[in-house]
Amino acid sequence: MIVYVPVDPAKRKMILENGINIEEDYNKKIGLWGVYVKCISGFLTPEDIAADCVAVNVDIQRAYIANYDLWLAYKLSKNEIFNRMYIASIVNIKKYRFGEYRVPEVLIVSSVRKEDIVDIKETTSLCDKILYQNDQIYIDCLVEKISQNTNVAKHLIVDYFTKLSLQNSDITAQVVEKEGGKLYVFINRKDECAWTVEI
Repeated sequence: MIVYVPVDPAKRKMILENGINIEEDYNKKIGLWGVYVKCISGFLTPEDIAADCVAVNVDIQRAYIANYDLWLAYKLSKNEIFNRMYIASIVNIKKYRFGEYRVPEVLIVSSVRKEDIVDIKETTSLCDKILYQNDQIYIDCLVEKISQNTNVAKHLIVDYFTKLSLQNSDITAQVVEKEGGKLYVFINRKDECAWTVEI
């Protein structure tokens, strides 16, 4: 499976010559199985990477897929609920259903040999196909999930208010999880009364 890994432009030449060492070149550390695990984080398409990247051929036995949207929500809001949701979203690639996550993040838990780094130009047409298909399949999966489980709608609402507060500095949103799985979103607009959404 081809995965696109963001790299520091200053290290690009060294990586092309030597591969990616999990101990020295990891770009993410996450809590898994009770310990912090070093990972090489990458994506299924280069469109999800703003920086420079390399394409690598990954052994699916040594990689997992996670919901990157949840990681972003956690990093931006520092809300532990999103971190727990992100950890829960991590699945073995064999168990991942294509289109399940809007932005699937690949977590590689081993080093990448230089022989496994491939020419990005040869992968472009395949990426375009994956991008187009994943968007449509993701929407279909989302509609199916919402119709089968109302809890999915909860997280969509939380995501909406989180993004709203990040886009508008006058709005703050805080999510609190209560007993019984209820979520409370406290929204405060500058110079106005605060209001609460129970979901």
